[in-house]
Amino acid sequence: MNAVQELQPNQVILGERNYEAATALLIGRARRELRIFDPNLGRGGYQSIQVHDLLSRFLTADRQNRLTIIMHDSEFLTSRCPRLIHLLRQYAHAMTICLTEGRAQAAQDAFVLADEGDYLHRFHVDHARFKYQLDNKVAAKPLHERFGQLQQASHTRLSAVSLGL
Repeated sequence: MNAVQELQPNQVILGERNYEAATALLIGRARRELRIFDPNLGRGGYQSIQVHDLLSRFLTADRQNRLTIIMHDSEFLTSRCPRLIHLLRQYAHAMTICLTEGRAQAAQDAFVLADEGDYLHRFHVDHARFKYQLDNKVAAKPLHERFGQLQQASHTRLSAVSLGL
């Protein structure tokens, strides 16, 4: 049984396994747009087969679907996430990975936004404390605004070629 299904949304939740399960839950719920900010993708199971399969299903479900990832450092991506890089190569038309620059690199939380109303927010990357909420556009709006700000501060766009593939 999925650990997150036993926990109530909109409360502080602890634990890396719960965080990975919540990440998978949010990715699985996305129907049109998936926006991920994580300083390096080192937590959340982004290197896993499960996340790969969920992202692949999302990207193949509709040609209009979009996945945007913003990060500070691509080292974990290039060394531990070959499946994610393969998806970037295969779905370059629908998938964007950007690196932050300047003051934006001070951000040390992480979040996943699925469409307009679902979010998962890890308060600090070094601590497995997070909160998620489903179908709440009002609660998700500040994170969408932050994502836009981080995106404006991200001038380097990665491609499968720039990652060495």
